Amino acid sequence: MVSKFLKDILIAKKKGLKEIKSSAPEAGPDSNKKKFTDSISPGRVNIIAEIKKASPSRGIINGDLDVSETAKTYDKYKSFISGLSVLTEELYFKGKKTDIALAKAGTGLPILRKDFMISKKQIHESAGLGADCILLISSLLGHNKLKTLYESAMETGLDVLVETHHIQEFMMALDLGADIIGINNRDLKKMQVDNNHIIDLLGELPADALDDKIIICESGVEDIDYIERLYEMGVNTFLIGTHFMRSRELDDTLLEFENGLKERDLI
Repeated sequence: MVSKFLKDILIAKKKGLKEIKSSAPEAGPDSNKKKFTDSISPGRVNIIAEIKKASPSRGIINGDLDVSETAKTYDKYKSFISGLSVLTEELYFKGKKTDIALAKAGTGLPILRKDFMISKKQIHESAGLGADCILLISSLLGHNKLKTLYESAMETGLDVLVETHHIQEFMMALDLGADIIGINNRDLKKMQVDNNHIIDLLGELPADALDDKIIICESGVEDIDYIERLYEMGVNTFLIGTHFMRSRELDDTLLEFENGLKERDLI
């Protein structure tokens, strides 16, 4: 059963497709897109730091959010922040498409456009907005649509984060040849977070499943103990949103986080 928030978002996205220009942007080897695959450093923890004003589960998180200033603050901590995730969904996350440009004005790090992609039009739009990477959610798309959108993004010069929740979806991402695979601890149907979920899923995977892949842990990441545990299991990239966004003193929070990672020799 699909949650109400997903139903609402998908209805809004389908309506919004009419407003998106259908022309595809120029792409190819000469594309100026920054590569997430180049930004993620082996041998240390990498954080994808998120910019979002709200979420379906928490409502307004940071009502005074300044996207460009937040990006500038994140940019100061490249010792562990390897990219930014920018929410552009308007209904529940209160994001805007223009937030991509605002974030890029404050950082040289690659930008993930985090939204609910259901059409090639959105992929072409994402490239035009300046995104370097997009999110494709396996559970929303199914195999055929996921493959179509993944290939379209590759042709457009965008990196793709393929989000998975179950072993079947993870294997589907592997079959696609995805280089960046997310495992979401949040069940999008029940909207519940289980931080042991990724640990359980990793235990089901073939021994070589993580080879040459960037595996990103999504949702519920706040604790350095948790990060260290997963790092020892072969996961070195983590998407953190709410923990940073609810901080009233982001610079202090990031400095404390940096020091904590250094103390564990994780960066």
